[in-house]
Amino acid sequence: MRAVAGVVTRAGLHGNLVHMRQGDIESSLTHGGCGSVMTGRVDPQRIGPYTVLRRLGGGGMGLVYLGVGGTGRAHGLAAVKVIRPEYAEDRQFRRRFAHEARTSARVSGPGIAAVLSDGVDEDPPWLATEFVPGPSLGEAVRTYGPLDVRRLGVLLAAALRQIHVSGLVHRDLKPSNVMMGNGGPVIIDFGIARAYEDTRLTRTGVVGTSGYIAPEYLRHGRFDARSDVFALGAVLAFAASGRSPYGAGHPAAVDVRVLSEDPDLTGIDPPVAELLRACLARDPAERPTPARLETALSNLPGGAPPWPPPALAAEIARQTREAAEQVGYVPTVVDPAADPLHGTRTRTAARPVPPVSQPQPQPSSQRSLRPAPPLLQRFSSPAGSGRRRLPRRKLLLGLAALSATGAGAYTLAGVFQEEQPDPRQNWRFAPGSEMGEAVLAGGTLYLGSHENSNLYAVDAATGRQRWAYTAKSGMADKPAVLGTTVFAASSEGRLHAVDIANGRRRWSVPLASLGGVSVAAGDKLVYARATDGYLYGLDPATGRRRWRFQTGEGMPTGRTPVAADTVFAMTNSGVLHAVDGSTGRRRWKFSVTGDTTSGSPAVHGGTVCLGTREHWVHALETASGKQRWKRRLGGSINDVHVQGDAVYAHCQDQFLYALDARTGRQRWRCEIGAGTEGFAVVGDTVYAGRSHPSKLLALDSRTGKPRWEVPLRDPSALPWSEDEARISSEIHISGRNAYFTALGLYSFRIDP
Repeated sequence: MRAVAGVVTRAGLHGNLVHMRQGDIESSLTHGGCGSVMTGRVDPQRIGPYTVLRRLGGGGMGLVYLGVGGTGRAHGLAAVKVIRPEYAEDRQFRRRFAHEARTSARVSGPGIAAVLSDGVDEDPPWLATEFVPGPSLGEAVRTYGPLDVRRLGVLLAAALRQIHVSGLVHRDLKPSNVMMGNGGPVIIDFGIARAYEDTRLTRTGVVGTSGYIAPEYLRHGRFDARSDVFALGAVLAFAASGRSPYGAGHPAAVDVRVLSEDPDLTGIDPPVAELLRACLARDPAERPTPARLETALSNLPGGAPPWPPPALAAEIARQTREAAEQVGYVPTVVDPAADPLHGTRTRTAARPVPPVSQPQPQPSSQRSLRPAPPLLQRFSSPAGSGRRRLPRRKLLLGLAALSATGAGAYTLAGVFQEEQPDPRQNWRFAPGSEMGEAVLAGGTLYLGSHENSNLYAVDAATGRQRWAYTAKSGMADKPAVLGTTVFAASSEGRLHAVDIANGRRRWSVPLASLGGVSVAAGDKLVYARATDGYLYGLDPATGRRRWRFQTGEGMPTGRTPVAADTVFAMTNSGVLHAVDGSTGRRRWKFSVTGDTTSGSPAVHGGTVCLGTREHWVHALETASGKQRWKRRLGGSINDVHVQGDAVYAHCQDQFLYALDARTGRQRWRCEIGAGTEGFAVVGDTVYAGRSHPSKLLALDSRTGKPRWEVPLRDPSALPWSEDEARISSEIHISGRNAYFTALGLYSFRIDP
């Protein structure tokens, strides 16, 4: 029993974004009102930009509401979690919650409930995620019995792989955190579990759900991506058999069985059971990666039966239609009988829409998307925006919705408008999937995709594809170019070297790492930094490893700066390591006492800068790590950049600051709203991205005064949505053109 000391006392529900029927939990929860959430007598009518429709559920961390607003999703619905006062008042919790929420917001892809917006700086804090109409996996198994898990496992393994590639672990994967959505299973509540867990550990002991907590966490308190694989194995075993592989009973007794007994996989198809047994190995080193599990399940003989099963598909379709009634969108439902694997998607008309109260204007500091307008306004032009023509897909959807809601007698002038790109836009490259960050070299842009396995070479002048290189998994991280080779990492942990002239592979090597990999190029070597804490130096001609440096802890995704034969690597706890680019030996390290770093380090002209959650910007000498200066700004630092003789910092107070790189003295600040990753300085102009609404901004680098701005919007968005082409990459300037990714890859003219 010593091995499980401390696990007998266990918290209740682990604060998940649980999608439950209101009646299932109404008697066990306390109503609250926003502004005094969880302490008043009624539920709030609004949370941030969202109009509250009803309460969905709750747990240890807060209450969850169904909200409608400008979420960037077709149906406009969001699951909005409001944090309980006892955690909202905890400064350490708020800092961790903000960090995890904003890190999670960078994760996207099939099978993942996207973070839509947040109010982490509000009182009380809140977080909005994609609402998934449908039952949880637990509800589905209890209602319809065991499921064939071959296709289910492939989809969940792919989603978990994407979470790990983004530098996150889930920490509480279980059947109630898997929603059976119309497009397939969706993992909810990833990333933010750490903030809750770190706070609860000081109060109640181990946090989690018995039977899904990995042995290494029960014994030693250690948790990494392999622990998520254990939980996935337990989830699939539950789905395949209808019971937990470690039985039921008191949580402490279940934990003992996890530590000392083999899982009960009786009744599960033997080939599937063999794979699940590997996932549930007590030694983390013996478990497969999500990518290998995905491949193994896909290669099982016999093929998978129709997914989802017809009865479950009917329930998912019913709940999808119920969600449609909330806002009157036209849902896409799946007929599993028409296609044995994915089904055939058909549109079902929505019924009339109940009135939704009008949102009040939000202050300029609101860090979230704008609320959706009422139904008829959704099909009309914004005032002063000029006439726009809708693409055929939007026209058909708009007509269908108007017909279904009985609005056919109203004017259709707004429906027959089509979006025209801004006159500054040269071209847009978007081969059907969300694009990663690009690198510009020799008149060509190189970038990968979040949703497929391609690395693209795109002509910067025309936007035409020169070639595409295909790997076995996604290649979303920013590539690097050295000489005549472009280097890119795929999500299964391989580094690829590709000829820039023709897209042919020169070599491909595996890296002994879990999680995502970012790539950087030096003068003589290429470097790969993995989120599991390893930094590699490799020969660019052969891929042979020259050295490996271990930081001792995980590292976030983001930039890996290289300057003066030094590679800079930041860990999750905020320790900055300066590593000799030739030998792999550490030159120095710097840590911020009592604070947490944020964003990626930035290097230029002998200075390396980093920002912190406690509002500080630190400037260090690149050669020695000696601190030159530090300056406290008006909010937590989102990101820093060093260009010329200035340091630029974007803060959560929504201001962009310009500081003197030598002294740290503030030169100016400009309110730009919620920022994005995009930033560049050329001549006397600062180019920056912002979101909510998404724009490309040009500022005077001497004064910070705005010069011009260009609005960005996803051209594939539905006509009533507020979908944004949010800048998600560095901005590259070449001649009179700016290049950046924002769902697609864009080229804009920047001359006046």
